[in-house]
Amino acid sequence: AKALSLVCIASILNLFFIGIGIIYQLINGFTRIEIDIYLLDFFYDNLPLFFAFGGVTILIQVLSSNKYIGYFISILVLLIWEIVLSVLDISSNMLDVAGGGSVYYSDMNRFGPGVKSALWFNLYWVLFSFLGLLIAGALWNRGSKSSLLSRIKTARKEIPKSYRGVITITFAAWIGVAGFVYYNTQVLNSYRSNDTTEQFMAAFEKKYSKYKGAVHPKVTDAKYFIDIFPNKRDIHVKADLELTNESDSAIDSLHFFNSEGWDTKLNIPNAKAVYKDSTYLYTIYKLSPPLLPGEKTVLTLDNKFITKGFENGTGPTMIVKNGTFFNNGDILPSMGYNDAYEISDKNTRKKYDLKPKERTPELSSELSELHNRNYINNGQSDFINVETIISTISSQTAIAPGSLIKKWKENDRTYYHYKTDTPSLNFYAFMSADYEIKKRKWNGVDIEVYYDEKHPENIDMMLDAVERSLVYYTENFGPYFHKQCRIIEFPRYASFAQAFPGTMPYSEAIGFVINLEDETENNIVDAVIAHEMGHQWWAHQVIGANMQGGTMMSESFSEYSSLMTLKSITKNPMKMREFLKYNHDRYLRGRSGEREKELPLYKVENQGYIHYGKGSVILYALQDYIGEDKVNLAMKNFLEEYRYKNPPYPTSLDFMRHLEPHVPDSLDYIIKDWFKEITLYDNRLTEANYTVLDNGKYEVTLNIESSKIKSDSLGNETKTKINDWIDVGFFMDDSEEQLYEAKRLKFNKEQSTITVQLDSLPVKAAIDPRRLLIDRVYKDNIKSLSLEE
Repeated sequence: AKALSLVCIASILNLFFIGIGIIYQLINGFTRIEIDIYLLDFFYDNLPLFFAFGGVTILIQVLSSNKYIGYFISILVLLIWEIVLSVLDISSNMLDVAGGGSVYYSDMNRFGPGVKSALWFNLYWVLFSFLGLLIAGALWNRGSKSSLLSRIKTARKEIPKSYRGVITITFAAWIGVAGFVYYNTQVLNSYRSNDTTEQFMAAFEKKYSKYKGAVHPKVTDAKYFIDIFPNKRDIHVKADLELTNESDSAIDSLHFFNSEGWDTKLNIPNAKAVYKDSTYLYTIYKLSPPLLPGEKTVLTLDNKFITKGFENGTGPTMIVKNGTFFNNGDILPSMGYNDAYEISDKNTRKKYDLKPKERTPELSSELSELHNRNYINNGQSDFINVETIISTISSQTAIAPGSLIKKWKENDRTYYHYKTDTPSLNFYAFMSADYEIKKRKWNGVDIEVYYDEKHPENIDMMLDAVERSLVYYTENFGPYFHKQCRIIEFPRYASFAQAFPGTMPYSEAIGFVINLEDETENNIVDAVIAHEMGHQWWAHQVIGANMQGGTMMSESFSEYSSLMTLKSITKNPMKMREFLKYNHDRYLRGRSGEREKELPLYKVENQGYIHYGKGSVILYALQDYIGEDKVNLAMKNFLEEYRYKNPPYPTSLDFMRHLEPHVPDSLDYIIKDWFKEITLYDNRLTEANYTVLDNGKYEVTLNIESSKIKSDSLGNETKTKINDWIDVGFFMDDSEEQLYEAKRLKFNKEQSTITVQLDSLPVKAAIDPRRLLIDRVYKDNIKSLSLEE
């Protein structure tokens, strides 16, 4: 009765909040109320938790000699036990009370691959709690208070056989379920704890980093034969990969590192496996005769991912019943030593006596072997042709890179034959789901959106965003080389969008499950699609060498391209300040948490806060200072020099070579301050007063403090002399949407007084009103006007 009362109280509260959630949905105009989702979430997640903790805490109270000690132990179990397990490096949900697989909900794929794990763990913990309640009932303190030992003696005498039988049956059932759960989560699907994973990675590096410099052939052509079985959550892959020795020396061995969870078989002509490490899945093949410079060979791959039982956690989400999404990196073994498996944190490396890891090779203008590697494939491949025959169940659509050549049905399965229209980066995705498809034609390009039938609201907006991007980018940067441009929805187990050649997987979480039909202002759909479309030029037509500055030419350029398309549809230019503020703050937050070193933009080392945040703000400000046409022309000329070219790959220095001639002498400080150094501004409007003149005009006097700060890579800052052009303007409203009388002025001293006459009286004055510059504290740039006494 006590256990039921605990469960019932918690359940009533849970159901009450479900009601609140439904009311909130209705108030916001959402009428597709799915009560089954609320109830299933309650059944999968919360109800078992209430049972488990109810049974465990009641058992603790009964076993405890003092109720307050019992309360304390219960609190430890509720709040501290997970921390104890973490400290002990124990990750098993069999020891974490009410633990189990996540049932994170997706509109496309319901509660996902974690449901099976959650249900079995729920049964395990409910049986455990029921067993605890039976034991608590047997040892319940009846009458005067007695010790635990005396209660055990009494229970052995007084508990009837039928009650003991129930305990025995429950215990046997729990042991059976525990054995089944253990077999699935520890034997069929083993896993590593965090500390064990660290040790594994450290040992891998120590053992195999000696092969880091080994020369390998490049993948120069790829043909895939992929069968997806969504209901079984299995993938069968066969592939023919053409390997070419593009080095100057003969290659006598090949090193492969297989992916965990895959059953991988390789067939390499004239090759024999001479070394196998089953722990690290590392295999070395000896080539006899060696592969000479310029020679080719074809590797045949047979790879299978078979889902077995259930895992300790959710398990992989790349293959699900509706919304499968994996890329070629998931299905191919890694060729050669892969430094991506190395520990990156410097303190952890020190703990295992590893030398500090260089995050990205240093930027250099001297041609070297590093220029033969782009930062995506790191020397394993360049631009290649890809051909795929992919099949899935008949109710779903399968997607691979390139144009659809043929489609047919066979054995209740649907087959698709795709082929890329132009040699592309060896970086692409494969997908399968039950899709609705909406299409549009633009200049011979098929714009397509593949979406779940429950999410039709924003599709036209997405088509518009793709078309808008195609128009702006082709006009300013050059042609689009694919015959199709696809946006493909995938479940919200991840919240990102990604660009592959002609194809952009897009999470339902950031554009599909919210209705933006009635939005009149810019929104996430426009911004994200424009960014990913930018990658069709910046990364997929030109890609930087694997050295510092590489991501500036992909991520910074794509985010800038996104801002420019948004600018073209923004009715009020001041709305762009919201996008700049987001990236501005992203940069300042990121640099405050930098644990290694901050580098100038042209040397960025795959640091998101720099290449997304700072890079986009700087490029947007640059086009405002020197002209949109000049920035775009520099980018276009750079792209035309390196478009789809094989090594040597360009660096940020090559882009600077195109940009610098377009910057006038009066603004040449921009190149140094914004790109080549770490520069912040500290502008401040200290006073903003006005007087009314006899002619009816207004004389406004502004006192401005303006300085420039240079920072080194460790964050040490030095104030330097300012000699910069900065905007000063006025707002006619408190919401700062109506900018009036903005002028660009030269500031060459720390304190300045500016007096201007205006026909109308503004509400506020501002230095850098459109937030073009990276100002460390922007809120003091704006001040309301006061009448001068």
